[in-house]
Amino acid sequence: MKQETKHDKMVDVVIEKSRINREKSMLVLNKSLLLYFTFLFVGVIGFVSGYVSKFLLNILILMGLCVLIIGTLPYIRIMHEEEVRLDNLLAELKNTKTK
Repeated sequence: MKQETKHDKMVDVVIEKSRINREKSMLVLNKSLLLYFTFLFVGVIGFVSGYVSKFLLNILILMGLCVLIIGTLPYIRIMHEEEVRLDNLLAELKNTKTK
């Protein structure tokens, strides 16, 4: 049975850190989606029942879109960073295997 080297352990740690970062960004994205649909739901229900004016409905929809954009940007940024990090790790592993 082969023992894990220090390099293998480092690779495992980097991959686990990437997984944690992806999960955190997914949580932010899920919360922003929930808030977006909540704003839409409250706005539409309030407008249909007469509690919300057109202006307030437009504000609620705009706020929902802002929340969605704000929640999506960190997700996209983190996913791109993790993709680059994993690509670099893969290239490094390929180079060390060929040597």
